[in-house]
Amino acid sequence: MTYERKVFERYLTVSEERRLLRTVARVDDVLARRDHAWMRLLRHTGIRLVTLCGLTVYHAREALRTEYLTIEPEIHKGRYGGRIYVPKPGRRALKALLAVRREMGYPEQPDGALVMSRNHRPMSRRSFQARMALWCREAGLERTASPHWWRHTLAKRLMTQSTAGDPRAIVQRALLHRDIKTTMVYTLPDRDAYEQAMEEAS
Repeated sequence: MTYERKVFERYLTVSEERRLLRTVARVDDVLARRDHAWMRLLRHTGIRLVTLCGLTVYHAREALRTEYLTIEPEIHKGRYGGRIYVPKPGRRALKALLAVRREMGYPEQPDGALVMSRNHRPMSRRSFQARMALWCREAGLERTASPHWWRHTLAKRLMTQSTAGDPRAIVQRALLHRDIKTTMVYTLPDRDAYEQAMEEAS
């Protein structure tokens, strides 16, 4: 399967996104609150899972202070860093993650991992993937999404909803793409547009 095909298929529609997040939000449990918060952070920042795994309390505090998340090369694919803007929903997610951390009994040490497991260790990539799959099943989604789908989802929303003159440049900046050619994949018709066009032509 080509990368273009993955982007075409591996993102959440608006209805899937709402259904998934509502399902998680309905569960009154600290782990559900944690999962709801990191999902929203991924959705509204487009960061990769490797970056999420590397975020610390310090990163969160600085992002809340400056409204920008600083990503060091060591926690970004390709080993180059950058800064991305964190919109209000993303900042609310950061505040929620800090609150959940306190609720779980972890001290707010600046170098402590932002997202923790219940066994006193930072959440692993495999744990994030397993929790995402669990919530997809709970929500009754026909497809099982991975955390990376949130990155594609943000890019798709920016391409279709942004009022910017060149949304491609916004996506490039948001996803920290070095080359605009990498971003061009998001200009391809997505699943919804394809299906709607086929219906209109029938």
